[in-house]
Amino acid sequence: MNRRTFGLVALILVATALRLFRLAAQDIWGDEAFSIFLSQQPLATVVAGAADTHPPFYPFLLFLWLTVAGSSAFATRALSALIGILAVPLIFALARRLATAPRVAWFAAILATVSPLLIYYSQETRMYELVAVLALASTYFATRIVKPAAPLGRYSVYFVVTTLALYTHYSAFFTLSAQNVFAFTRLRKDRATLARWLVVQAALGVAYVPWIFAQTAFLRGKASARFDEWGWRGIEMIFGKTQFAFSVGLTMEAQLAFVASSVFLLAALVGVIVTWRARDTRAALALLAWLVPVGIAYCINPIMPFFFERYVLVALPGFILTVALGLEAISRYSGRAGLGFLSLMILFSAFSLDGYFFNDAFAKGKYGQMMQFIAAHAQPGDAIILNNPLQKPLYRYYAPNLPAYFLPDGDASLQDPGSRAQLAQIAQTHPRVWLVQFGNPAEYDPTGYLEQWLAANAFKALARGFVDAALNLYALPNPAPAVTRELRATLGDTIQLRGYDLDRTEIAPGQIAQLTLRWQATAPVAARYKVFAHVLGEHNPAMQSPVWAQMDHEPVGGTRATTTWQPGETIVDRYGLLLPTEIPPGAYQIEIGMYDPQTGARAPALDAAGTRLEADRILLMPLQVQPRR
Repeated sequence: MNRRTFGLVALILVATALRLFRLAAQDIWGDEAFSIFLSQQPLATVVAGAADTHPPFYPFLLFLWLTVAGSSAFATRALSALIGILAVPLIFALARRLATAPRVAWFAAILATVSPLLIYYSQETRMYELVAVLALASTYFATRIVKPAAPLGRYSVYFVVTTLALYTHYSAFFTLSAQNVFAFTRLRKDRATLARWLVVQAALGVAYVPWIFAQTAFLRGKASARFDEWGWRGIEMIFGKTQFAFSVGLTMEAQLAFVASSVFLLAALVGVIVTWRARDTRAALALLAWLVPVGIAYCINPIMPFFFERYVLVALPGFILTVALGLEAISRYSGRAGLGFLSLMILFSAFSLDGYFFNDAFAKGKYGQMMQFIAAHAQPGDAIILNNPLQKPLYRYYAPNLPAYFLPDGDASLQDPGSRAQLAQIAQTHPRVWLVQFGNPAEYDPTGYLEQWLAANAFKALARGFVDAALNLYALPNPAPAVTRELRATLGDTIQLRGYDLDRTEIAPGQIAQLTLRWQATAPVAARYKVFAHVLGEHNPAMQSPVWAQMDHEPVGGTRATTTWQPGETIVDRYGLLLPTEIPPGAYQIEIGMYDPQTGARAPALDAAGTRLEADRILLMPLQVQPRR
């Protein structure tokens, strides 16, 4: 084995390790779950138009892969990981064709090996890594046929690889556009070769016609027009964010990412300058493969539903090649400077990868953890309400063994009589419900109807946030409260607590105390307060305080801000106080009050005689916790 082969094999092994490292550490997230769900359907459905926004090659490939490897997180992502490894030898081979200096190929291969963005999408059950690798392979084979007397077999290979790229993701057309600019530049005086090139391009168009007919109507329904995206916002998003991502991925804080990406962009600028000065049309393909896709994405952005950096992942190899050309030029000027630049790039990449692998703030999704939490804390009779049908594939992947209801389901509105009847039926047949709000509730429940209904008819006992989802637990009312008390306490200047109901005076660990507060405003309320309801006892080691249960939110489950209260109106406000299973037996105190969420300052609390209460809180009757059975 010669030194070049040994070095390339070493890089491939490092690339393999990085792409398989912690491959199943993160939960499957929404788009991945859809890919898995689609590829588990009959093959005719998998490849049919309108089954997915994207072309069918990746779902078809995943269909075959799932039959062999299974549907675990590691197994499904391993397909992308193995595909992603191919980027290293491919970019090495392409760099050797575009540049005479051997160091360019090594620089490009090293940067591709540790590229945070390539690794990021190598660990995702989606088509983006596949289209990036296929587009890279297509560009490599394009360089093999854009010359006189290229063998027919090379045209065939180019045609097959490019067709597969186009049938993987629409962004492959961006790369194809860059190749055509390159071909027309190279072949201006070679009409015979240019004619063969055009024949192949025409054949690609013909090969894509079936998918155009299958998918046009579906895509037309997804399109929109936002021509303001051609302004500075579009430039910042597509050129700015994309180049940050190309340099250091998606898992670095913004300020450091700006500094780190400046190093990459400086080297890329040097690559552009030396290529321009040399009038090297071969090396210019690196620039075209980078800039043309990003430029096209900017031009068509107004008619796209939305933009993410992954849509131009096909341009990343071109960026890496341009950076490698710059590094080679810097190294010719000063070997130490070139090594320093490369070392900084590897260091920044390692820092970004550390964030991706180990920083929970950059997790793609935590739906599986949420379902595990529900399964661990569920009680007999519980049900799950899934607000947003788009999470169906994700829920089916992680579903705990509980009854589940999608609201709304299909095209029905939440306020449709059928949806209301189903909601009422759920409330009648289940003592507790878990509400999963997935994605953006403003899109599927713009009026907040479901939260308002639950806040008015149930007791919110838990609220936790997960990536892309919020989880709430509601207890449905017991038949009649055990205790009803009248009060005349005052909070602030204009809010009175007129009384409360408590569903029980004795409670077991793990149960929910249902507390109903009755508020009344004596005048318009200027401050927007949150209510706190706490169960206090001896020191709680888990919370490092005497609080054993709490529920803090704006009144009526966050649906009736104090600033909306009308003088004389009675506000019925429900709180569920979920006691932990480890709470010791004994007497506990319930305290309530209000505070400003901006400052944390509590509203002054006064008793019926006008005396200010200690700690600006109102103490309710004791709650007796029974020994755990």
